[in-house]
Amino acid sequence: MAKQMFVTALLLVIIVFVIGVVVGNVWRFGGSNEVSKELRSSELDAESFLVEQELFESFELNCGFAERRLTTLSADLWQLGKVLGASDAKEKLGDDDYSYLKRKYHLAQMRAYVLDKQLEVDCGKVNNVVLFYFKKDDPLSAEQGRVLDDLVSQFSMHVFAVELNYSKELNFIEEYYEIDSAPSLIVNYDSVLKGLQEKDKVVPLLHG
Repeated sequence: MAKQMFVTALLLVIIVFVIGVVVGNVWRFGGSNEVSKELRSSELDAESFLVEQELFESFELNCGFAERRLTTLSADLWQLGKVLGASDAKEKLGDDDYSYLKRKYHLAQMRAYVLDKQLEVDCGKVNNVVLFYFKKDDPLSAEQGRVLDDLVSQFSMHVFAVELNYSKELNFIEEYYEIDSAPSLIVNYDSVLKGLQEKDKVVPLLHG
């Protein structure tokens, strides 16, 4: 099971790496230094993870190692989400590439979400995990994002942001949690909160 979790993490890294390379190439031609910096960091983390995969291929997965890597991947996904959510992202990427990369990004988010749960089961490590459903160009969703940014700065949290009804490949998750509006939060896999949630509503649901 531990090796399976490692392989899943590896596949996730590859997806994040590919998204980062494609988006990064487009933005480099656009001259955005800050975006390129974030994406180069993601690419280096991905290459490092691939080297480590070869090293650990014949060994049991170290839970501390898996936790650290998952934390890094979650942060990378959070940053890539902000890049893809930029107001000029579709213009720079083109409609087809933007749609494809965003769907791949959402799938990567869900793989990381499941991997977090698997880490909890296999290693007994409990992380604070929030699945955030939002709508684009929605003031309430934007405010919810700011609340979560504030919480991330105060607590150890993995936040996965998914645009509601954007990807048909993920409709089953929305159906499972009965998510039909945004913003909505699923906190630590069990608590479903619909509508804008201030910090005082979320904090009591966090571990530690």
